[in-house]
Amino acid sequence: MKKICLATALALTMSVGFVFDAAAEGFMTSVKTREGVVEGVKDAKHETINWWGVPYADGSKRFEMAKPLKARKAALDCSKFGPINVQFNGKKVIGQEGALTLDITRPNTEAKDLPVMVFIHGGNNQTSNSRLWMGQKFAEEANVVFVSMQYRLGLFGWNNIPAIAQGNKWEQSGNLGFADQYLALSWVRDNIKAFGGNPDNVTVSGFSAGGRDVMAMLISPEFNGKFQKAISFSGGCTVANYKDSQNVIAKNLAPLVVEDGVKGDILSAKTWLLSKKGKDMKEVRNYLANVKAERIAPLMAGAGIRMSAFPHLYGDGNILPKNAFATKKFNSVPLMMLASSDEFSSFARRDKFFKNRMDQVVSDIAAKKEYRFANKYGSLMYGYFNGQESAENIHKAYKNDMYVSTFNFGHNKELVGDDFNTTTGATHGIWLSFLTEQPYPWNKEITEVLAKPGPKDLSKAFIASLGAFMRTGNPNCVELGQTWNPWNPDYKPEMVFDAHETMTNIYSSNSRVSYAGILAELENDNSISEEAKNKIVTEVLNGRWFSGPIDKKYNNINLWK
Repeated sequence: MKKICLATALALTMSVGFVFDAAAEGFMTSVKTREGVVEGVKDAKHETINWWGVPYADGSKRFEMAKPLKARKAALDCSKFGPINVQFNGKKVIGQEGALTLDITRPNTEAKDLPVMVFIHGGNNQTSNSRLWMGQKFAEEANVVFVSMQYRLGLFGWNNIPAIAQGNKWEQSGNLGFADQYLALSWVRDNIKAFGGNPDNVTVSGFSAGGRDVMAMLISPEFNGKFQKAISFSGGCTVANYKDSQNVIAKNLAPLVVEDGVKGDILSAKTWLLSKKGKDMKEVRNYLANVKAERIAPLMAGAGIRMSAFPHLYGDGNILPKNAFATKKFNSVPLMMLASSDEFSSFARRDKFFKNRMDQVVSDIAAKKEYRFANKYGSLMYGYFNGQESAENIHKAYKNDMYVSTFNFGHNKELVGDDFNTTTGATHGIWLSFLTEQPYPWNKEITEVLAKPGPKDLSKAFIASLGAFMRTGNPNCVELGQTWNPWNPDYKPEMVFDAHETMTNIYSSNSRVSYAGILAELENDNSISEEAKNKIVTEVLNGRWFSGPIDKKYNNINLWK
């Protein structure tokens, strides 16, 4: 029998006008969308129904905005995972082009008009897929419809060189992956009622690159009215310069042009790729349309949260304003922003300065201190960038409530162990382990820890808070045990999520973090050698989303342009 707490049942009755029936027979696996019937599959473990790989648009034409799908006569089997978009996973190219699909999960009940969560996966807009957040646990416990989307990645989704950026306003912007997200939200608006969702209560959410995409939606006039609430998990405010992006992309495509004998040298190839002459532009477009995906996908890989290494979200002045988040016009909906307190640990681990000596980080005192130094200041800046700074940047023009939070789980050595605390901690994305039953990849070593009473209660509280926010625009609920105040510039409140072994450790805090304070502490930190400190400041922390102030202070040369 389906279980639901009294507080949630009352909230459902008040917010959507029905009484939850624990004995309901369930929802149909066959759902009629505007294109035709999709057949889902029941998940008895979670008492949910899943529809995997539901197509929302036709993205088969490379470098063109996706087209509406044609109607189908036969039912579409969505009981198995669909393909993922073409990408380079660090070892090889996987996936296929134009996999514009949605994974949809809802409780197996007769409930209708449920709040809808639409999730945009991370991966620097270059990698990953809709299964990053498997929604069964969340949909069941929060009693919502969960939708995870796939969109075109890398240069297939983000490419604004002149030969590509022509056509309608979306194509001119070069932000085709962003256009895919727009079309996905449009599909949800038109179809989600058939899945028992409320099309007038949609929360768009995203993690990392997906979180930045969500923040960009707040300043794009095209997304006005596409959603009613927004959540940015480790997102932050970033828009790329349109012209600079063209130069970076052409520079990275030029070697292919030379390899294929189209031009004799890199400079000539880059000039050709950037040409605005009609004949040249046609030749460039035809050439790039026929280059094998396996050769394009690895380009600009390993960007490591550096916009200059893989620019996207171009400020074209139409889809996205050229002045980015300095705009006075926002799609002001209730907004939640979350950062982890060790946002940088996973990026430090993969940086060339550390990745081949992580065993030393655990065993060698000097290496451990260097890693902790890089993670401490990288995480302070990255966490501030993803939460408090974003609120500070937009609050004057933003006309709705903002809620800021920090996920701090991973610091309790007695609970997670010293090695995990040192190398991982409250890492980028650790919150996902509290919404699913599949620990985020680098959290697998603490699977047993996550099953203890404190972390399990933290999961319940976190899910309840997200559910409350989806329903009302306010994340407060009984399970939090604390009052989560909307952000204001005087006190800068934030909710901190953590747990002991046997109980949650959720509390409200007022942030006093600033770039100036972080840089002053870094400058006076003599815990490592000057040589190591210089290496970390000038290379490890250089050119990241958050590193403008440190690069300016130390006159860092951007090594990734």
